[in-house]
Amino acid sequence: MDTQSIARLARLYESVDDVDLYVGGLAEFPLPDAMLGPTLVCLLGDQFSRLKRGDRFFYEEGGQPSTFSQDQLREIRKTSLARIICDNADNIQVMQPLAFLKPSIVNQKEACESEGIPQVDLRAWAAERPAVP
Repeated sequence: MDTQSIARLARLYESVDDVDLYVGGLAEFPLPDAMLGPTLVCLLGDQFSRLKRGDRFFYEEGGQPSTFSQDQLREIRKTSLARIICDNADNIQVMQPLAFLKPSIVNQKEACESEGIPQVDLRAWAAERPAVP
């Protein structure tokens, strides 16, 4: 945390124990290649981990009648936001593979039909027969 943030917090709060978690977390220096500091990264990581592990219907969980096969999971994991945009937006011919990041030397735009933006092969589902109650 920089000295200016420390001074501001010292003026606003009587004790370090009074600093709100969110305010203190935002005042931390961000981790390398991150937007948040260690406290909020830890809290958010823990929350997303609990959301995933606590959801028995999460697509990677097994043991359910609707569990995906390994071939199906492999195909699902290929998809990306770039692929979704290529498949669903009007007149999109090229897209950067990391859709949330602007195009750059390491994230150059590629043709939507290129292997750089993989397509899901639906043949992994071809042999399946849905269970009808």
